Amino acid sequence: MDAALRISSLAVVAAVLCLVVRQREKPLALLLSLAACAAVLLLGLRFFSPVLSMVERLRDLSGLNEAVTAPLLKVTGIGLLTQVAGSVCEDAEERTLAKAVESGGSVLSVYAALPLLSAALELLEEMLGG
Repeated sequence: MDAALRISSLAVVAAVLCLVVRQREKPLALLLSLAACAAVLLLGLRFFSPVLSMVERLRDLSGLNEAVTAPLLKVTGIGLLTQVAGSVCEDAEERTLAKAVESGGSVLSVYAALPLLSAALELLEEMLGG
């Protein structure tokens, strides 16, 4: 709860500052926005380790192969990064670039999920006796 309050406060203060600065210096407002994004991501990064530990524990308890769980983490990371990058591009009034980043993230997500899809196909083949 404390971290959510810190992240939210930082984001709101940065958004207000960006709004004020953007009236006179658009490039400076964009840099401020990027710095705030980096700070928010760094604040949230410390919570990634427990999530990773839980995924590993679930994988060990369920007997799932790493080929199943690793793509899920990769796709989640790709989604989060491309969402932030796309939003920054939109703030810079580069909507086409934002859409390109999001499309690239979608393609990368499918690519990262290929091992999971392969494992699912192998399981299906085993179940069908092929």
